[in-house]
Amino acid sequence: MFARWCAILMVLLMPVGVALAGEAAPGSVPVIHITDLYHPHNDPDDHFDLATVFGMPAFDIRAVVIDTGKEGVGRPGLPAVQQMMHITGKTVPCATGLVENLKSQADRCEQQPAEAQAGVNLILKVLRESDRPVTVFCVGSLRDLAAAYNREPELLKTKMARCYVNAGDTAGAMEWNVGLDPHAYVRVMDSPLPIYWMPCFGADGYQSYWHFRQADVLEGAPLALQNFMVYALTKRPVAERDPIAALNDPIAPKVREKIWGDLRNMWCTAGYLHAAGVDNDTFSFRKVPVHLDNNGTSRITNGSDGLQVLTFHVEDTAAYSASMGKALREICSKLGTAGN
Repeated sequence: MFARWCAILMVLLMPVGVALAGEAAPGSVPVIHITDLYHPHNDPDDHFDLATVFGMPAFDIRAVVIDTGKEGVGRPGLPAVQQMMHITGKTVPCATGLVENLKSQADRCEQQPAEAQAGVNLILKVLRESDRPVTVFCVGSLRDLAAAYNREPELLKTKMARCYVNAGDTAGAMEWNVGLDPHAYVRVMDSPLPIYWMPCFGADGYQSYWHFRQADVLEGAPLALQNFMVYALTKRPVAERDPIAALNDPIAPKVREKIWGDLRNMWCTAGYLHAAGVDNDTFSFRKVPVHLDNNGTSRITNGSDGLQVLTFHVEDTAAYSASMGKALREICSKLGTAGN
């Protein structure tokens, strides 16, 4: 036991700079970030994910699409996007997405109201206008991406570099993001798009889940980033306090004590690192056979049948969470500084 704790301590004490070694050149990776980001939130892991996407110099963020669904009606996470643009000085097109689920795997969702079409339209616009293939992150349901694919499949096949799907369970359970719109999940997973599957849960290392104590990331972050998370976690009404003005507020000791001490569950960080070309040997993507049911459940099989999917796998269980925490801490510590 002593040896194990010593090994973990050595990982935690590694120089922080190692976490982002090998990152691609600034602005070299065009991305679309599709996220079920709400205010007030369902799960504020989405806010840490947004900070990561905005904080990685390699990313040229072409669009943020808020995966609305019925869960997000009336509370899109626009305040968080506005805050992150203010912190980083980046201006990024943002749109809200479809509300109703796909009625079938082939549904183009064109029957939904015009105000619900902005997310799909923005995805298609960015891909049409991009001078190079775009990396797409899907954090939540896949309804907007699936509808975009059903409308213009050749465009997506031609102009998408990678598609990181943060959803699913490799052991056959119905995972939350999949359950938001099973038709959309099956449509994307069973498509010829360049899928990098990041199942949230599963067996034998095929899951992306990790967690950290919020103080480990927030303590060394600039005040604006701290307030970005405080604003989200306290579910501060926009009518009560302007999101941008709130970035400079002093943080009450009791609020700090509560928020800093909480644990935060995470799933997506490794995908951002991978897309940015960051060297990290605690995880990999393995091409494995996956059985996909029409109801959205999926599981890795032992045979050669099924879809062949590049699937996320933790290679070093003891070091994975520590490595993700180290990377997130480094990214957040630099938000708002030159180059971010």
